Amino acid sequence: MFNRIKHFFGIESVKIKLLIPANQPTPGVIVGKVAFSSMSQQKVNSLTITLQEHYTKGRKKKKEKQTFELGTITLDRSFDVPANKTIKIAFKLHYRKINSEMDNLAESNILLKGVSKAAKKIGNIQSEYELIAEADVKGAGLNPFDRVVLVV
Repeated sequence: MFNRIKHFFGIESVKIKLLIPANQPTPGVIVGKVAFSSMSQQKVNSLTITLQEHYTKGRKKKKEKQTFELGTITLDRSFDVPANKTIKIAFKLHYRKINSEMDNLAESNILLKGVSKAAKKIGNIQSEYELIAEADVKGAGLNPFDRVVLVV
């Protein structure tokens, strides 16, 4: 009974870790691995990997936040994670970066690149990219996940 409760809440259940190399070879593609480990035999039903952009602009009370999904992949194949062993699964996530009108102007005209950077600095415009991996584990109420902040 106690083991079922621990498994439901993710205690001694599957742990996942994103392994992302610092240098990505191709723009628009993230290549990496997800490592799975567990203290007991577990079954993973699926794995979802998502790249999100967290966009903020403004200061203090006028601060606005938005989240954009740039790409996602789902591995619907189930597999077992043996006790006290690590399994690594490779993935390749294709994504499409969303550019603002200011970014498009800066890319099309080299003279506007400096103006674009200054406008972003004044408006406190920032983007943070986050890669999230979440596994669906059989019998677990809380799915294990891992998050990594990236520079895209």
